[in-house]
Amino acid sequence: MSNHDEELTPTPGQRATNLFKRADVQRTTVFGILWTAVFVVLALYFYPKWMPEVMSVDMKSMERIMIGFTIISAPIAGLVLGIATQAITNRHKGDTPPPDGPAVRTNGPVVAVWTVVSGIFCLIAIVWGIVEVNTMANAATTEAGTAVHVQVIGSQWVWSFKYPDQGVESDKLMLPINRPVVFDVISEDVNHSFWPVQLGVKVDANRLQTTVIHTVPTKLGNIDVKCAELCGLYHAYMETSGKVMTTDDFNNWITTNGGHVA
Repeated sequence: MSNHDEELTPTPGQRATNLFKRADVQRTTVFGILWTAVFVVLALYFYPKWMPEVMSVDMKSMERIMIGFTIISAPIAGLVLGIATQAITNRHKGDTPPPDGPAVRTNGPVVAVWTVVSGIFCLIAIVWGIVEVNTMANAATTEAGTAVHVQVIGSQWVWSFKYPDQGVESDKLMLPINRPVVFDVISEDVNHSFWPVQLGVKVDANRLQTTVIHTVPTKLGNIDVKCAELCGLYHAYMETSGKVMTTDDFNNWITTNGGHVA
């Protein structure tokens, strides 16, 4: 038999074309596109409504990250759910199982695309994270001179706040709008986690070691302060409230509580 009569090995392009001619692959693709669209709609229209109110630059950054990463990962979730939907809606009936389908792990184009796309997603996550961390670090350094310093003390099962520059102590977190804030966080007993929800920051409160975090409140309103680390029997009740107020209202609050305006 001559070489011309031998069946030629299909090229990667032909293998990809043949793959997408299969009815099950076409159905899976349609399901995947639909699921991807669902996640994109969730990210753009529903996530901003479901997340806590944005009251600081850091919370706005967290919102961007949630929306951005949901959109970026939507095609992967769409593919997985598309395969699952195809399997559920077209499951085999009867006593005789169908023959196994071709192994995807030996399909060169599929493996190559999956590897490259996964690598791109990982690279985006790394670069995005580095940029965000550097941006926050630079802002904290630049704005340190004008920041309000708040000492945050966690103890079972209450929060207390000291304003050393103003000479005030409170069980409520009061902050001026559009002014940088530096939180020096420590615990008097077990480990806690300081979480002013609407400000988009969270940091551990450790005994004998101070942790520091920075933010800038950008919207007037109420703040919910919670503990985000299991710290004992009444952990769920370790919460208090606070408020972002105008500069004049903040100064009035300071003087009313026996402090002085820094």
